[in-house]
Amino acid sequence: MATALAAVVVGGAAALALATPASAATTTICKSSGVPAGYVVIAEGSSISCPYSFPNTWTITTPSTTSTTTMCKVTAVPTGFVVIAEGSSISCPYSFPNTWTIKKPSTSTSTSMCKVTAVPAGFVITAEGSTISCPYSFPNTWSIRTPSTTGTTVVCSVSPIPPGYVVIGTGSSISCPYSFPNTRTIRLP
Repeated sequence: MATALAAVVVGGAAALALATPASAATTTICKSSGVPAGYVVIAEGSSISCPYSFPNTWTITTPSTTSTTTMCKVTAVPTGFVVIAEGSSISCPYSFPNTWTIKKPSTSTSTSMCKVTAVPAGFVITAEGSTISCPYSFPNTWSIRTPSTTGTTVVCSVSPIPPGYVVIGTGSSISCPYSFPNTRTIRLP
């Protein structure tokens, strides 16, 4: 009995080790097992090894931290990633458009993101814009960046203010939404 329990525990530990994002590789799982945290679905498929009717599998991966990843719209966008485009793939379920292209925003330059995802922690909105790559009516994008740690940064008034930063003034910009004044100048105290 103890040997059988040890085999189950060791087998369970091996399964847990495969499911951690740090050791991630693209893999196929049964839909009945659920998608592990930190992974995204990139395709659906079928296998006689999995329960329920076809399609009954997900192909999953952890998103790239240095490039873009195209994911099916069946799982949430992971924390810290932004949607940069919407698209369509026959590998994903549901009607078109059925994919998001996601990426980690740059910490050294501005990143344009679709307004469908939240602005990641530590980033500010510096402008809004429009692109046919993102859903919804124009304007449908935010330009985001990390604020300066040594000087001031002008942000749109709709922007979150990162912890530790203070507002030292307001202003106006045609790059930001809403009526003037529609910007705030922030800095570290």
